[in-house]
Amino acid sequence: MTEQESIKKLALSDKEAFTAIYLEYHGGIYNYLLKFTKNPVLTEDLVHDVFLKLWEARKQLDIKVSFSAYLYRIARNVALTQLNRIALFETIREEVMHRVSLGINDQALMNEIEAKQYEELLRQAIDQLPAQRREAFILCRQQGKSYEEAASLMNISRNTFKQHLSLAVKSIKEYLLEHGNISLLILLVSLK
Repeated sequence: MTEQESIKKLALSDKEAFTAIYLEYHGGIYNYLLKFTKNPVLTEDLVHDVFLKLWEARKQLDIKVSFSAYLYRIARNVALTQLNRIALFETIREEVMHRVSLGINDQALMNEIEAKQYEELLRQAIDQLPAQRREAFILCRQQGKSYEEAASLMNISRNTFKQHLSLAVKSIKEYLLEHGNISLLILLVSLK
């Protein structure tokens, strides 16, 4: 199947065409993103985000240049968005650490009320997830199951599980960022 045939079939939601495109471009996109992130785990999550965006946009694909250029542009945008978020988290963490070093609000970071607020916000964030993402998050992050164990329990592939988990973590971070306060965000930085 040629690339053009794969793109046309992808627009018709053909999963085999998507798989062919994924296999063709995964390595190149991974290496490209690794140059931005310097972090293999984050890079793998970003690669999944790139292909998820491709799948979500499949019916509106209007490739004006080359498909490769289109896909790498998505990758670049995904990387820049994530790096901007990381920079924001780092700024927030530095501010909180600065306050702690000055003795301001160090009690507030550790007190029981704030811990309960964080737990409640996390519960709300998890509750708002679609069922499979919620299950993936609970199995892996709260019950400590490996990707393989959790994927087997959910009766899905490891890659599909990783996509669900990656999207769950992303949604939870965004929820906490939107609904939390600055002292809770220091806890958010550690949520991976």
